[in-house]
Amino acid sequence: MAASIRRSAAALVLCGGLLGGCSSGDTGAADVWDPLETPNRFIFSINRTVDIIAVRPMAVMYRDLVPERAQTSVRNALDNLGEPVTAINEVLQGDPNRAVTTLARFLVNSTIGLAGLFDVATGFGLERTKEDGGKTIGTWAGVEPENGGPYLMLPLAGPSNARDSAGLMMDYAVDPFRILTFSLAYNSWDTIQSVRYAANVVDYRSRTIFALDDLEKNSVDYYAALRSAYTQNRADQIRQKRDKTNTKSELERRDNLALVK
Repeated sequence: MAASIRRSAAALVLCGGLLGGCSSGDTGAADVWDPLETPNRFIFSINRTVDIIAVRPMAVMYRDLVPERAQTSVRNALDNLGEPVTAINEVLQGDPNRAVTTLARFLVNSTIGLAGLFDVATGFGLERTKEDGGKTIGTWAGVEPENGGPYLMLPLAGPSNARDSAGLMMDYAVDPFRILTFSLAYNSWDTIQSVRYAANVVDYRSRTIFALDDLEKNSVDYYAALRSAYTQNRADQIRQKRDKTNTKSELERRDNLALVK
């Protein structure tokens, strides 16, 4: 699967960035359509076992043993590889100007920033954004952001739903780095993708250790709390994206009316 930042080798990893919207002790049982809850919980238990046995220990070692500056450089490089996919989604979201900025970031950091190890572009005023296929679909879908279709727990990929799973496949299909490495380094393609994937997993998990441990400790139902957090966070992201798109459209409409007058 695509080596997106929000993918993990355990269900817990992906949810790490979602904890801001999940209160301690919340079962999260309400307002999430989970018709496949029984198989989802089974997959969650497998993902969680993988996290306990392999992912979390590696993340702890990475956090404690690798110098912080080196961790930042790794994170910068991984983020840089994802910039083209973000730019593609920004075009599909109707924001080509933002896509130009994202591509400019990619070019600056890929050259001056030494293959993305250093985030030089931010110092030039080129701020980073992160977009994905799920948000793109959600931006234009005529339903409430919370309605992403049935909730899904993906094996070794974590929380998702029908909308975000479709977006994940879309991102995978258009990822220029994946396509380029497949074309130029076919014999090493699996290795390159695996290294990128593993680096994303360990880096992200290392930054969510305390938050996830705390959530598990204080949740009545860990599975339901993660499900609630995921759904709420994605809905908030999509709602913010819609608001920006609608505001931009309204401003453009007013500008056009002013020109006509």
